[in-house]
Amino acid sequence: MRVRWIGLTLALALIGAACGYGFGTLDRHEPAMIERAEPVPAESPSIPVDPPPTFAVDIAYPALPTRLPYRTHRLGDPPFFLWRYAAPLGWVRSTTDQPQEYRWRPPDEPTEGGFSLRVKIVTQRLTPEQMVEQKVAAMESTYEDVEIVDRDEDEVYFTYRDGLDHQRHNMFRWFTAPGQTAASFEMSVSGRAVDVPGLKSLLEHVAVSVTKLPVTPAR
Repeated sequence: MRVRWIGLTLALALIGAACGYGFGTLDRHEPAMIERAEPVPAESPSIPVDPPPTFAVDIAYPALPTRLPYRTHRLGDPPFFLWRYAAPLGWVRSTTDQPQEYRWRPPDEPTEGGFSLRVKIVTQRLTPEQMVEQKVAAMESTYEDVEIVDRDEDEVYFTYRDGLDHQRHNMFRWFTAPGQTAASFEMSVSGRAVDVPGLKSLLEHVAVSVTKLPVTPAR
């Protein structure tokens, strides 16, 4: 009788083990698949980008031509500060608030917002390179949106925002007398973006005409 109970107990144990294995097999899941992370393209730049500055609309006046007739003039006090230079034929000369400085522009052009040529005698005893440095500092401390487009040891080209929110283009150049290191003649041209080809032509034409006149011996 005892042997029968032992056999029955053993049989029940085997059935329980088989059931447990079956449930364990049913409860076993495959490992979850994890997708590999991929970079997501940004919809907008991660670094803020400032929009380009906007300017007021330029005045409605014809663009500066690249070819003009010229006439020779003189500037300065003889005998030591007398220079010869060319200005466009038919342009009108006006004085500024600086001594020995003239501005030239077409007679029918508005006094603000157009293009012009300016010539000046300078007596600061600075080299052209120092004049460039001084002009850069003055422009950056006076105007907004100043950008140096081109720069050399004796010339500089700026764009900047004027008091009427126009973008202006201004090109300067300095000259020394033969045998001297200090600049004594300054010229500049200014205008709008549409005038740039004409401004470059004007600057070069006037620059090649700039000549220090020799000192005339006293009689």
